[in-house]
Amino acid sequence: MSAAQSRRYYVRIAGKERVVELSEEEGTTTVLLDGAPWSADLALLSEPSLHSLLLDGHSREMVLNKKGEMVHVSLDGETIEARVLDELARAFAEAGEQASTGASEIAAPMPGVVVAVLVAAGEHVEAGRAVIVLEAMKMQNELAADASGVVDRILVNVGDSVAGGAVLVTLKPEPSP
Repeated sequence: MSAAQSRRYYVRIAGKERVVELSEEEGTTTVLLDGAPWSADLALLSEPSLHSLLLDGHSREMVLNKKGEMVHVSLDGETIEARVLDELARAFAEAGEQASTGASEIAAPMPGVVVAVLVAAGEHVEAGRAVIVLEAMKMQNELAADASGVVDRILVNVGDSVAGGAVLVTLKPEPSP
């Protein structure tokens, strides 16, 4: 991708939106995070999700798992859940053309054990609010709602072992006033 073909993404992590712009020139990828430049290189190490990330001269191993708009990133012993939209998808979302009419799901990004359920059935939650704490790879990861809604079903209990991709909680849209 040339500098003239840079791409912009809108990344929502824990309810906060960040703007990421990517451009490549002479084999070097430049990343602008909220306008601040970073030099980066990302290479796939092992299918399907283990990557090497070189960020401003520091090398790290990173696991990426994508499910729809949601990306689960495991880096430096922490798992982060992010909603990633390109410019077109964001424009549709802002125009209301992609409003969800069905239930949304919160799924385990990897196998683990449920250590806390932070919501109750029938409870209203805002996008970005933590609803489940999952322990995976000896770390506790808060899993957050990607959309506002009402907790429809909680499909797990504290202490349950879950597979990667297992649905843990479902949300339904707020009733119309």
